[in-house]
Amino acid sequence: MAIDRRRFLHALGGAALLGPTRLIAGARGTRLLSCRSDDAGRHFATLLSSEGAVLFDVALPARGHAIALAPDATLAAVAARRPGAFVWLLDLARGHVVARLVAPAERHFYGHSAFSADGRYLYTTENDFAAGRGVIGIYDRLAGWRKTGEFDSHGVGPHELALLADRATLAVANGGLRTHPDTPRAKLNRATMAPNLAYIDAASGRLIERVEPPARWHQLSIRHLAPGPADQLALAMQYEGPPDDDPPLIALHRRGQPLRLLRAPDAIQQRMRHYCGSVAFNAKGSEFAVSSPRGGLVTRWSADGAYLGHHDQPDACGIAAADAGFWISDGTGHLAQTPSHRPPTHFGATHWDNHLLRVTG
Repeated sequence: MAIDRRRFLHALGGAALLGPTRLIAGARGTRLLSCRSDDAGRHFATLLSSEGAVLFDVALPARGHAIALAPDATLAAVAARRPGAFVWLLDLARGHVVARLVAPAERHFYGHSAFSADGRYLYTTENDFAAGRGVIGIYDRLAGWRKTGEFDSHGVGPHELALLADRATLAVANGGLRTHPDTPRAKLNRATMAPNLAYIDAASGRLIERVEPPARWHQLSIRHLAPGPADQLALAMQYEGPPDDDPPLIALHRRGQPLRLLRAPDAIQQRMRHYCGSVAFNAKGSEFAVSSPRGGLVTRWSADGAYLGHHDQPDACGIAAADAGFWISDGTGHLAQTPSHRPPTHFGATHWDNHLLRVTG
């Protein structure tokens, strides 16, 4: 396969030797997790404070993407950017790597994971690239985080997934794009792609419900999702169709109901440039935010789908709930809060990756 496992494992071992470069106890502010790169091209998983402190850095063997938090907030799972071959489990109290998962042969990770409600299992989105189908991998803590099973994602190109409030259902964003590690960033089936949002029983892998965009928008890749009140999902999408098209890029869905496609005002919609990067609800669940790094903005929406306004921030992508509003990170190293009159905090020589996760208040 194109991912050279011997070279990857060597890099993995070298990165592990670096360990956490900083660990600061008692820092003020909200604790947040994100992946980042520095000006030297090195990659890290970082625990940071909203007040500007780096609490720890864990060096990664390649670029990371999204981080999932265990229910008790003691562990975090850091997934590689697709087509990545690693997911690392971090002890958040010590900043140490406690397990290193490597994608099995004929698989690669798709950048996201989610814990079971009891923290025993980690579910990962994976590509069975020989068959061109998406799978959900199951890794068992009691088996030393060994992969003990998998089931169909019921689509192609699964990306973000989330466990719903019933503690038994996984919502999976199947982006519809077929990829292969021989051509890592190429999208091989734009003309025939069929994205969907799948609701899956986490115990059996049984498909509970599946919803798709209208046929007109079959190139609207469902990539990211965030559960809100009563498990209403907010969806952030990326359009792979003709550049002159004017597709919706944001949607809401509740099980048993049709997909609700949302549109921002025309000028804002055009600025998004067919690409939304991340989505999150605020702490109260009363509104959600969606980033568009290509447009340098974050849109805000009420939980019932009303457009509330936007926040300008160059290359903004990561979003996490703040006590009031949202924390937003960007590729230039800034961390901002909206709404707020406080100037953004800048982390020098840092390029925050696509996602931001709140750990505690």
